[in-house]
Formats: sequence, C-alpha cells, structure tokens
Amino acid sequence: MSSVVTMRPAATLFHEEQYFDWRVYTLLGAGFLAAGLGLLWWTYRAEPAALMARAWNLEFALGIGAGLGLPLLLTVFVLHMTTEATPDVLTVWYGWVPIYRRSVTIADIRTCEVVEYRPIADHGGWGVRAGRDGERVLTARGDRGVRLVLTDGGRLLIGSQRADELAEVLTRSLRTDMD
Repeated sequence: MSSVVTMRPAATLFHEEQYFDWRVYTLLGAGFLAAGLGLLWWTYRAEPAALMARAWNLEFALGIGAGLGLPLLLTVFVLHMTTEATPDVLTVWYGWVPIYRRSVTIADIRTCEVVEYRPIADHGGWGVRAGRDGERVLTARGDRGVRLVLTDGGRLLIGSQRADELAEVLTRSLRTDMD
C-alpha cells in the first residue's frame, strides 16, 4: 500500500480586501478622459462637431472604447489591497494579479499596535509609500492601521478597516510563536 503526502496550506486567521476610495477612481477616470479627449483632438485636429460625426464609425468607436476603457479597467484591477495573516506569515498585496507583494514572518515582528494616521499629511496619500522616518506604508483607504516594529528595527504600517482584529490576530500569533 502506498501513501501520498500532501501539504496543506496554513490556516488563514485574517483576510481583508480593500478597494481604494471612490474619489481615487473618479480622479483617475477624469484624468484618462481628459487625456483621451486631448489625444483625439490632437490626432484629428478637428472641431468637436467633426469628431462627433466620426463617432458612428465602428473603428473610431472601438478605438475610443479601448483607449479609455482599458486603462480604467487596469486601474480597477490594480487598486485593490489584500491583507492576509496565517499563524506564520503576514502578507499584503496589491492587485488581483499581485503587482506588489510584501510578506513578513511572524517571527520577524517585535511589536504591533493599532494606530490612527493622516494618510495625506503623513505619507502623501494611499498606496505603497515610505514615511519621512523610513517607515514603509501599505494602505488603500481610511486612517487606521496596524504599525509593526520588526526585529531588524524596520517599521511597517498596514492600513486596515479592521485594524483591531488584525492586531489581535498578530498578537495571538506572536504569543504562540514565543512559546
């Protein structure tokens, strides 16, 4: 009789998905629209009425749809933050197909605490940021998160809509790791 050994993934203790604030999407959409309209005008150098007459042309309409829709769709796929904690590892990534990923082993965390911060004033906004003091910042929305102090002296701030729950899971994992 033969036996098959399988590896089970570690149990997920915390999982959170966050989208950026709707204003970020609106601002990007307005920027894409303005750039697209500017490009149209520059390419055809036509009056708005002449451009509208071309709008019924299938190739023109498909070009407009792809030119404006594709960047907006890609933005929506990228501006999505996921935070996941297992008993051994905390991982944060951006995008459905991760374009940025940061993992920290629980053993590398010295302390964690729930904090409030000012995203724009403290870090220049949301996303992957670096604080003035060298702290790495990973946020998507809001003004609450969990600040980690790592064993190498580094600091990492992870934005969360459920910061208390994330800190509790990490604290529990830290205690278990020390035993």
